[in-house]
Amino acid sequence: MLRRRPVTADDLLIGSWVSFYSFLKDPFEYQTRQLADAGLNFNIFPGGFPGTDPKTMPDWDTIEAEYAADNMVYFMLGGLDEQEYQDGVRLAAGKAHCIGYHIVDEPGGDALASVGDVVRRFREADGERYPFVNLLPSYAGETWLGGTYREYVQRFVDAAGAENVGWLSHDFYVFLENANSLGVFADMEVIRSVAYANGRLKTHAFPQSTKWTGMRMPNADEMRWNVYACLAYGFKALSWFNVVCPGSRDDEGEGFSRSLIYRDGTIMDGQLWRDFTALNWEVRGIGHALAGLDTVHAWHTGGSLDGVEYLPADCFIRPDGDSDLVVSLMEAKDGTQPYVMLFNKSHKASVTHTFTLDPASGVTAVEYLDPLTGEYVPVEITDSRLCVSFRPGEGRLFRLQGLTSADVLHV
Repeated sequence: MLRRRPVTADDLLIGSWVSFYSFLKDPFEYQTRQLADAGLNFNIFPGGFPGTDPKTMPDWDTIEAEYAADNMVYFMLGGLDEQEYQDGVRLAAGKAHCIGYHIVDEPGGDALASVGDVVRRFREADGERYPFVNLLPSYAGETWLGGTYREYVQRFVDAAGAENVGWLSHDFYVFLENANSLGVFADMEVIRSVAYANGRLKTHAFPQSTKWTGMRMPNADEMRWNVYACLAYGFKALSWFNVVCPGSRDDEGEGFSRSLIYRDGTIMDGQLWRDFTALNWEVRGIGHALAGLDTVHAWHTGGSLDGVEYLPADCFIRPDGDSDLVVSLMEAKDGTQPYVMLFNKSHKASVTHTFTLDPASGVTAVEYLDPLTGEYVPVEITDSRLCVSFRPGEGRLFRLQGLTSADVLHV
């Protein structure tokens, strides 16, 4: 059913940064179908990563036809100079599965004014599609960002115009060789709050699925953790970094050595590929609900992190005892029932927690959205308590009955 449901720019999108290996090994149509079967519905670079031998790349009419057949959407190549802008808009015309333009990756703070100008020019020429700019993470440093991280992100929105930002995007890679970089939560809070304050913009992030210098290859539990951390903060589009190992036989660039698929087309770990596929379809199973929600708060219950919100003492839902979770309060864009997502911040341990629901909150019932069926399942509440079990790094999405989304700031 999900495989056949038409995908648009308004859906929750799952894609990849480097997605293809040599078309001399397996043709474009085969590789695109492989991505679709693995649960992807979106691609930033739909016909090969820039720099691929142009003689082997499909043309844009072939790309459109294949993405239509596989029920996927994609970005057109854009760019910062006049010729790239003109070519992109011309080639995108009439292509129903093209939903935007890739403009630039990781601009520094001193480039934001000119990048914003290009975004505005694309929107003036094509009001149906959105230009895509991926911003730096905070660890680029204030010198390169031109100020604090919040100032950097807001300056981009101001330069481009909030009405011209389709997805407010950034990258932050968590899984270091021997540690985890939990500053990702502070960055996601900046992206979430700036997006929310500027018209509730959609947001995009890059979960990690590659090993390179200083970074490790995540396992299935870590991948689940990375994805649900993003979803808890309300992200509406995710691009894996990467499905295919970047680089070439003779040039590994930044030491890229492992991904889900090696650059010769070999699936490097069959079980991990199956787990990756199941995770993508799991997220697609709740994507129809998440696409219509905005995260108002992403409250942490444990740890000691800078730059994040912590669960208020009088919150309407609280875990009993010690916990290390994120409790996300989400409002519906159409004003209907609000939701909460409960996210297990451990990527190593399965946990079970009991939550107390304030009887005075107005919540009359709670329903769990089962990602495998797409159906809402009533949750048993006894003495104002509900019990929830989590896999490592899992998030669970619940709909709250008895409230409307206009009430969420008051519960």
